Amino acid sequence: MTLRKLYSPRRLVLVLACVFLCGLALGPGRPLVSARILGVRDPVLYLLVEDSNGVHFVAADADTVRNEPNLVIITHGWYERESWPARMALAIHRRVDHRAWCCGWYDWRGQASHLLPSDAATVARDEVGPSLGRQIVGLSRQWRHVHLIGHSAGSWLINEAAGAVASQTSASIHMTFLDAYAPKGWDPGTLGRFAADPCETCWIEHYFTRDPLGHLTENLLPCACNIDVTDVNPGFNSHKFPWRWYQATIVGGYAPDGRFAGRHVHCEASGLQYGYERSLESGLSPWRTSLSLKTSEEPIRVPGPQ
Repeated sequence: MTLRKLYSPRRLVLVLACVFLCGLALGPGRPLVSARILGVRDPVLYLLVEDSNGVHFVAADADTVRNEPNLVIITHGWYERESWPARMALAIHRRVDHRAWCCGWYDWRGQASHLLPSDAATVARDEVGPSLGRQIVGLSRQWRHVHLIGHSAGSWLINEAAGAVASQTSASIHMTFLDAYAPKGWDPGTLGRFAADPCETCWIEHYFTRDPLGHLTENLLPCACNIDVTDVNPGFNSHKFPWRWYQATIVGGYAPDGRFAGRHVHCEASGLQYGYERSLESGLSPWRTSLSLKTSEEPIRVPGPQ
């Protein structure tokens, strides 16, 4: 066999797909090969600021937080190449009162670049999640409300960060899990575990799809309001759809340069709007309604077009 045939693009794609599926099946543990990039920079929390240069992101420090009482942070999952959390943070920034909200995103792509997604989830839970929590508390102990949004393995990151914020501030907590990934052998019930504390004002939602990742991302989280958005996907069901859908609920439509451009965004179930509408960012009344929603054994299914 020639070298060209041995290393053909088609063969490489098949090999990478096999490695990915093996990683999902193996669960946590020592990876056969680590894809962590040597010399990668530390995670960075970026916050949006407005100054003479316009609206832009800066690395967070005490000076970037002025008097905004509320905070929303978005983060990604395993092996993410896109900076979609930045676009989502900017979309929310454009809808809220800038005097009341500080918007940003957490970039831990270097630490998430492991061969196995289970290793990325371990790093998220044990290292970068607690670190983000400490950073949020260090920026201010006066937060009134903190909304954390995490996709896939990033769900473990925001879970640990929220626990730190809840224990060290009096802020109300909102967690949005987007297709939360639970490695084999992990208990998904630990996501949002502190919400059971009657002293905490907390609401948790989990948007997921029934996609090829199967039981690894379709877990019903006992502490969350679980919402199945499979039927509203205009295309092939994928692990990325929940964040694309949530972004669309913020701006009122799918990305105009994407494959879902022009498609209607379905977000209503039983007379209630889901997605961005359930957050405090959209208003006090919707947030109060969210706090009244109960968890259930069956997920809420957002129906697609009839």
